[in-house]
Amino acid sequence: MRHFAFLSLLIGVSASQHSLKLPVPTRQLEWKDVNFLSTSDIHGWLLGHQHATWPEPNYSGDYGSLASFATHMRRIAHDKGVDLLLVDAGDHHDGSGLVSSSSDAAGKAEDIFSMLPYDVITIGNHELYHYEDALEEYKNKGRWNGRYVTSNVNITIRSEDGSFQSVPLGEQYLKFDTEQGRKVTAFGIIFNFQAHAKGISVQKPSKLAKEPWFLEAIKDKPDYFVLAGHMPARGETAEFRPIFDAIREVHPKVPIYIFGGHTHVRDCVQYDDRSIGVVPGRYLETVAFTSSSLPQDNDDGPLDVARRYIDGNPVSYKWHTNTSDEDFDLPPIGRNISLALLRLASDLNISTPLGIAPHDYFLERHQYGHPRSVLTVFSDQVLPRTIIDKERNETRVIIGNAGSLRFDLFQGRFDRNDELTVSPFTSSFLYVELPAGLARNITEQMNKSGASKLLPSEPTTKLEEEDRVRRIYNEWMSEQWEDYLVQGGDDHLYDQVESQKIFQNDESDIPKKPRTMGFVTKDTCPGKGDDIKHYPVPHVGNQPDFVQTPFPDVNNDEIIDVVSMDFALDDFLAAVNILDPTIDLKEGHMKPYAEGLEINVVFGMYAKEMWQDGL
Repeated sequence: MRHFAFLSLLIGVSASQHSLKLPVPTRQLEWKDVNFLSTSDIHGWLLGHQHATWPEPNYSGDYGSLASFATHMRRIAHDKGVDLLLVDAGDHHDGSGLVSSSSDAAGKAEDIFSMLPYDVITIGNHELYHYEDALEEYKNKGRWNGRYVTSNVNITIRSEDGSFQSVPLGEQYLKFDTEQGRKVTAFGIIFNFQAHAKGISVQKPSKLAKEPWFLEAIKDKPDYFVLAGHMPARGETAEFRPIFDAIREVHPKVPIYIFGGHTHVRDCVQYDDRSIGVVPGRYLETVAFTSSSLPQDNDDGPLDVARRYIDGNPVSYKWHTNTSDEDFDLPPIGRNISLALLRLASDLNISTPLGIAPHDYFLERHQYGHPRSVLTVFSDQVLPRTIIDKERNETRVIIGNAGSLRFDLFQGRFDRNDELTVSPFTSSFLYVELPAGLARNITEQMNKSGASKLLPSEPTTKLEEEDRVRRIYNEWMSEQWEDYLVQGGDDHLYDQVESQKIFQNDESDIPKKPRTMGFVTKDTCPGKGDDIKHYPVPHVGNQPDFVQTPFPDVNNDEIIDVVSMDFALDDFLAAVNILDPTIDLKEGHMKPYAEGLEINVVFGMYAKEMWQDGL
């Protein structure tokens, strides 16, 4: 019965999005000798983006539609007599309800993910925060048919004789022949990630490049190298260069194709004229198509390369494969994956409506304090109504970590999947009794020396790493919006009512192209990267790292409960001790508050109480 209800829901969502008339591509893909489809940082968004607020409809394709697209693209490549490889750069965990709703959800989602055969796939940092998650990947790496490559990640396991040993989590490297008979050598690398669980080891890419086994693996000349890495192609945490340079010392002219991720941006860079590095964004919003000529041995000229950032929806998929609705769905793999996702969502009970959200609440489109900011709703409404310890009085202030929220909250039906999309983490709450006069200043002090401002060069905690990714992504989004305004863009188009008129049935309301919000990518590779031209999504900067509930009406000398999320405990302790060093507050002084309650259920609790109208 639940399967039928959820299927009916998705049909309704699909119909709603179809009425919005998604934009259609206008430029054919540039097929060449060697071609790639790449993804990264999907974070469980296998059901696609299901809401009708722009730009969500641009990314409404589920993983089944991606599988159909990839299958048709492989057919086209076969007919053309060219290579097409499918590459993924990791981070499948922590995101939607499909991977965050239970301890075994991510493993079940990985089984569905692996139904689409990738040629090269690697691991992300979100698979390494918990040893149990990494162990599940290790024990089930066979699901990837020998293509799961983790060149610088080891896991410690107990061997049959009872001793412990550190072994590669996946394959150390890959060597295979393509359908066209070309030889490929591939590696999977993560940046120097130090916030991993005990029992996991990550080797610096610069040290990996000197390993005897690595040097032996690159000795023979392939037709081209593929580097799939969970890191960007440039900027912070970009550590492809040592691997690239080691290969270049042995093979100065062999093409090297690099596929990155981690920072959630779209990007492209060339390390030299015989290489290209592409980063395809996040959350199944983008599928990157990369193509390259493959010169003959006596040709020392530059590669002819191109890349295209394809919005993840069936309209774009069908246009680029020249298929009708009926033809596109013919390959059974897509239907089978979509049905498997529906069954998993039903089994995990993430589709039952918890309430009806009265408005869109955005993470970065409005400044904190705006009534349509999800941070404002979080601090002023959700936390005060849900974080209650019945053993304590209600004279307390709760300090929340803004980084615990990962996505917008959209108007309309709100279910467990939406809740985990907004906040998938499992942070709990701790408290300490402090004078109200001191407590008034803690959040301000935490923001003065906050997480994003005191990041070490190599973060060693999950909070530090997540804040770094959030900061880099937000800088990228902010740059798009600022460039638009500098060029004379008018933000009236981003009024919530006006923006929803775009692509409704009345074509007279459609403004000049580009007609929908989306990513506006500026990279360093030649030609145009974006498949569809968009207006950028509005973005405000300087959001706080920490927010707090309304402060109680008490005198400064009154003792109150000050509640912190354990995710940000180090920042909290530091702030208190800066404000009053005589307190010397330590972790051992903190006590559980609302014990058993975690941050990833509070929006649902609030919805059940406050968002019942229309349900």
